[in-house]
Amino acid sequence: MDFRQHIFKARNIPLPPLEPTGDDVDEFTPLEWSSYFESRQAIVVGDTTFNVYCSGLSNSGPIFVLHHGAGHSGLTFGLVARHILNGGAAGFTVVAPDARDHGNTTGASQEDLSLERMVDDFVGVIQNIFPNNSRDLILVGHSMGGAVVAHAAASRRLGSVTGLILIDIVEGSAMDSLSSIPTFIHARPKSFTSVETAIKWHVESGAIQSTESARLSVPTLIVPTTSEDGGTAWTWRTQLLPTEQYWRGWYSGLSKTFISAPTAKLLVLAGTDRLDKELLIAQMQGKFQLELLPAAGHTIQEDLPHRVGDAIVSFWRRNQRVNIPVRRPNSHLP
Repeated sequence: MDFRQHIFKARNIPLPPLEPTGDDVDEFTPLEWSSYFESRQAIVVGDTTFNVYCSGLSNSGPIFVLHHGAGHSGLTFGLVARHILNGGAAGFTVVAPDARDHGNTTGASQEDLSLERMVDDFVGVIQNIFPNNSRDLILVGHSMGGAVVAHAAASRRLGSVTGLILIDIVEGSAMDSLSSIPTFIHARPKSFTSVETAIKWHVESGAIQSTESARLSVPTLIVPTTSEDGGTAWTWRTQLLPTEQYWRGWYSGLSKTFISAPTAKLLVLAGTDRLDKELLIAQMQGKFQLELLPAAGHTIQEDLPHRVGDAIVSFWRRNQRVNIPVRRPNSHLP
């Protein structure tokens, strides 16, 4: 059973694994972010300091901004980012921020995960890093992050956005799943005895199919705390149940917002069964491109990072802005 089934059916969730021993320790050892991104930037927006993973900041080509889903971090896109940069003949730039109350982002008002606040955060981070941007800007969002980037694009606050990409998020399925998500949250482990144990659970439960991606992203999802016996336990960095008040706001009206956003659009899904009626009609009318990757779970970008990276770059190549020089009267240009 994959992570999509955990979220949308919330059953048969495996117990936490035993502490890794022997060869397991090497297999589930955490990986460093610096092997996937060139730098980390501390970007201050209001009362929050956002941790942003970056590569290619000095380049002049397209900018890909990758927004993670609820409970994840920017490192969920680590393998995708490296794959994009490795093929970046056009001088690509990739940035992946940690949202408030996620990853290594810090500050006051961390408990406010309303859609409006997160859209303001996202726009503020981009404007801070790329003031007066005139380059191609492609916004990519997974799950909750898809709602953030869709509304950011629709708001036109970032100028002309070249492309909008949503990964494994459909309004109808998300709204239908809201009542079952608390069951899933209660059923997963409350804590882990080590970082390696947390990585092992994510892989063996099917939450993340790629061991490499789990070794990179999972350590940012947990924080050390003192256990009942005085030792160290690792608990979830982002407590999802207190955010329940915001869930409906994240997804309500998402299909309409996505379809009406004034830019080229791509929807990446793990299955066609999750298209709601509004998206089905829009897809038949050619209002967005659909990419299906049925071998993946909910975190498609971690399960199939090369496929997702290729889809993102190919989408940009099809929709990039082309500056054609206009011949002026009496000009000597050929």
